[in-house]
Amino acid sequence: MLSSLSVAAIAQSSDFQPYFSFGTAHGVSFSSINFYPAVAQNELMGYYGGIAASYISEKNFGLQAELNYSQRGWKEEGTGYSQRRLNYIEMPVLTHFYLGGSFRWFLNVGPKIGYFLFEKDKNTMSQPSTEYTLPIANKFDYGICGGSGFELYTKSMSYVLEARYSFSLSDIFPDAKSDAFGSSGNEFISITLGVFIHYRPQLHH
Repeated sequence: MLSSLSVAAIAQSSDFQPYFSFGTAHGVSFSSINFYPAVAQNELMGYYGGIAASYISEKNFGLQAELNYSQRGWKEEGTGYSQRRLNYIEMPVLTHFYLGGSFRWFLNVGPKIGYFLFEKDKNTMSQPSTEYTLPIANKFDYGICGGSGFELYTKSMSYVLEARYSFSLSDIFPDAKSDAFGSSGNEFISITLGVFIHYRPQLHH
């Protein structure tokens, strides 16, 4: 009995074949800035998406790298209205863990780096706030991100829905004691839909 169970378990594990996935995902982000001292602000909705490649090396585990276009920033409302939309290109490198068969739950966690490209501002306030007038001092961005979602998997392709939280460890403004803010890091939540195509290399014995 035990030997038959062992043979079945080995056969099941040997059914797995490592594969690559290449795809694209697109969606929306809801961003703000982690200001200290705190600033009263509202989340700014923007675009988030790009291309991705992953290698699922073992059953339930793999690595994923992405190249994304990320709109971030914040908005303020008072006697008028102001917003700063910051546009970045970023590259997360994530560990990918999943559970399930054709319908899977997954978890992506890892570091990311990014670079500030340009911004688009809007302002109707008669006296803009300090954070609105300060130029972006640090164009290089780095931080961590983690996301979870569901994947509809077939042997040839997958459809993916993911919600992700991203937090920058770098600041957009100078953070010396003499500066206006001790911290000013990007943070945002994104929701994306993606399509991935799978490729399995032919193994030669």
